[in-house]
Amino acid sequence: MTSSPGSATESVNEDVYGLLRLAGTDVALPLSVLREVISCPEVLAPLPAQAIGLLGAMHLRHLVLPVVDLAPRIGRASERRPGQVIVVVSYADQVLGVLADEVRGVTSLGSDRLLPMTAGGQDLLFSHTFRLPETDAVVSVLDAAAVLRVTGAPTVLDVTRDGSSSSADAAGGVLHRSGAERRFTLLECGLHRLALDAGSVHTTLPPPNIRPSVFEGDLCLGVVEFAGREVPIVDPLVLLGLGRLTADQIGAGLVLNLGQGYVVLALTSLLDLVEVTDTDVLRLPGAATSGDGLLSAMVDVARVGPCLVLDEKVLSSHRDLIGLASMNTVIDGAETPTTADLHRPGTSSGAGLPYVVYSAGADVATPLEQVVEILSVPDTLTPTSGSMPGLLGVMVHRQAAIPVVSLARVLGREPLPISTASCLLLVSVDQQVVAFAIDRLRAIESLTWTDQDRPPASATSLTRLLQSAPLVQIGSEARLIPDLNLQALVQSLQPPLRDRPVEMLASSAP
Repeated sequence: MTSSPGSATESVNEDVYGLLRLAGTDVALPLSVLREVISCPEVLAPLPAQAIGLLGAMHLRHLVLPVVDLAPRIGRASERRPGQVIVVVSYADQVLGVLADEVRGVTSLGSDRLLPMTAGGQDLLFSHTFRLPETDAVVSVLDAAAVLRVTGAPTVLDVTRDGSSSSADAAGGVLHRSGAERRFTLLECGLHRLALDAGSVHTTLPPPNIRPSVFEGDLCLGVVEFAGREVPIVDPLVLLGLGRLTADQIGAGLVLNLGQGYVVLALTSLLDLVEVTDTDVLRLPGAATSGDGLLSAMVDVARVGPCLVLDEKVLSSHRDLIGLASMNTVIDGAETPTTADLHRPGTSSGAGLPYVVYSAGADVATPLEQVVEILSVPDTLTPTSGSMPGLLGVMVHRQAAIPVVSLARVLGREPLPISTASCLLLVSVDQQVVAFAIDRLRAIESLTWTDQDRPPASATSLTRLLQSAPLVQIGSEARLIPDLNLQALVQSLQPPLRDRPVEMLASSAP
């Protein structure tokens, strides 16, 4: 994961988000609600309460912190393994620990790049999605209020919150601390604590597998594999003249993109992602520094203590680091989006486009931009005598009468009985709106492969659409699923177009 540059338009509000990997999904939390990240203990204390995903509790300084796993809430299998972390989410003076696989860095994001998501009467754990510009990954922004509410898990009053003022954004449920002008990633390196501007972090790595290298020396510990390259990993304590890390003190890595290539800083752990004001950053006297400008200040952070501030400009232009970054070596046979990751020839044109994956008698995918809204299925529908294929009835939504159509039946499949997992995908074309009833919403992830060279599909009937639709690969899944153009399907269902050939229906892939 990467840090994105700020928006060129000063009028667009920009926030910083922590990037996490959770139950096989890329998610983000605003730093204003992400209080800290800590290692997950092997054993959690049981609590006399029942809630889906509740793992137990742990002691965190003055708190007994309940911990939940969101995987069961999003239909994924719960999995405990070494190296997982607990993300401490703080909202409205309540805190809750959320299990995550790893922290992947931070990114600055303008509000104009957030895509709001709704699901009618259903509670979603996320409020928005966005595309990470450098990787095109689709990231879901967790709604802190929903996480605390929907899980049903006990929360605890945050009695350790510092006195910094904050205000709640009633529209988005996101906290914005007043006066916050600097954002830091806090790092533990042996016995030392460091702070680095959050925007300088490209990504973070789990405990790195360090291999010997010709670059190995006092500063360089060897190389690690990242992004299909062998990348030098350096000891920041040696760089700063503060000693050196021992092998058992290296528990993580932090990737810097220096333009010419990458370098990885060896860390003991990632401590926190914090916001402070300029007045909290204290400049170090010249006699207390080495004179190279790498350590220019310090900041005293509540719950962590004093941290030495790395100057990001001096760091990114440091001669030794630039030299190592220019020595990145491409690994022979490294997997790329057009080889082993995709398992077939073709093109990655359009890769990163957000898709919604769902089940309608079969698993299919549709570009997310075609779906106006996601709603729960109403308890009752008004029956009509219309001849629209798969018509279940009509509902009233936003002062409009909208036909509800069983997508499975349109495709010649048998739908599952309506349940709490069922929902409606609203699709609008030329002021014509249709609500497609589906069996289950499975995921919202990015397109990774489509066969651009496939000849135009031809379907002689609606029930042959799945057989003629182009195949796409979504997210990390290896299987290929049909790409269904719901906007074209809406047009075909409107008389007099309903009886015309539907060659256009299987052409949504870019």
